[in-house]
Amino acid sequence: MLELLFLLLPLAAVYGYYMGRSSLRAKKLSSKNRHSSTYLRGVEYLLSNDQDKAVDNFIAYLNASDPTVETRLALGNLLRQRGEFDRAIALHEKMVEDREVDEIERELALLELAKDFLNAGVFNKAEELLTQLVTIPRQRVQSAKLLLKLYEREGDYKQALAVADEHKEEIGDFIKGRMAEYWCELGVRSANKGDVAEAESCFRKALSCDGSCVRARLETAELMLRRSRNSEALVLIKEAYAVDPSCSLLCLELLQRCFANKADPDYRFALEDLVHRTSSAQAMAELVRCTEQSSGTDDAEAMLLKFLHDKPNLKLFSALMELRSHCLDAQENEALMQLKSLIDAQIVQSPRFSCRKCGFESSVMFWQCPSCRGWETMKTKNGIDGD
Repeated sequence: MLELLFLLLPLAAVYGYYMGRSSLRAKKLSSKNRHSSTYLRGVEYLLSNDQDKAVDNFIAYLNASDPTVETRLALGNLLRQRGEFDRAIALHEKMVEDREVDEIERELALLELAKDFLNAGVFNKAEELLTQLVTIPRQRVQSAKLLLKLYEREGDYKQALAVADEHKEEIGDFIKGRMAEYWCELGVRSANKGDVAEAESCFRKALSCDGSCVRARLETAELMLRRSRNSEALVLIKEAYAVDPSCSLLCLELLQRCFANKADPDYRFALEDLVHRTSSAQAMAELVRCTEQSSGTDDAEAMLLKFLHDKPNLKLFSALMELRSHCLDAQENEALMQLKSLIDAQIVQSPRFSCRKCGFESSVMFWQCPSCRGWETMKTKNGIDGD
């Protein structure tokens, strides 16, 4: 019996060792499952747009496990999008200091850290990081684009031009349009200071960067009008709406300034060309007004009804009521004018421009959208209450 007991002792030891290892593996598996469950809950909250709970679960996952670099970067990006810049900065700084991340991962963390500083308005720290990263070939494109964004925010367009010119081959063709905008910004500043020659030079450089730049043409036309060089301005205006018909309102305003005498036949011809190329309701209404003065109410009304048939629009409807009021008695005319005043009020309240990228609307033209920061994305608003 005693011998049998001694024989069973090794078997018992092996069994105890096996059960201990199994228990340890079970605990690890259970812990891993809990961590995975926490991560998955965070993803679910993120997909359901509950960012508060998503962030809480991701942070719990980070604290309780050994997260991947991708997970930490994703959380930092989420924190930055929520405006929690301090937490995003702390997370990315910790990644940069982490000895276990490799060189590429550290560069990615530095790039995200630069974005944190940029979005937080700490431009000096963002610039310091980006000027280092832009020297690294694999980070050059992203860093250069962020540097451009930084200098735009600061209004330092000369520095932006320097970066764009240095890295235009890597960044791509879109940079040509961006450089044209920078030259336009510098040209406007020179014009505001009274340095017309420098302003003209800047606008020429803008066109040399991007031959399709509408803004450079219209800004130059403005300079020509200030110097009573109206015929030169008219050429530039026609070029502008030929390139981009959606700038019709801006072109019409400048075109009207080209002609002091609105009875000039050339003014009518210019309006006809603008209407033909852009289908601008405002230009149509102005052409009807000219027709009424030169050919009478009947011809003007016939023209206007055709325009309304092709393009239903409140501006044209208001112009029609104006024409019809001439043929009514006092009482009918008063009622019609009351209705016209309501329509005119709606026209005035309606935004004249909208961003084709983000939908931002404004009654004032911005060459850079205040919402999405896109350049030349603000266009004449279309629709029944637009142009």
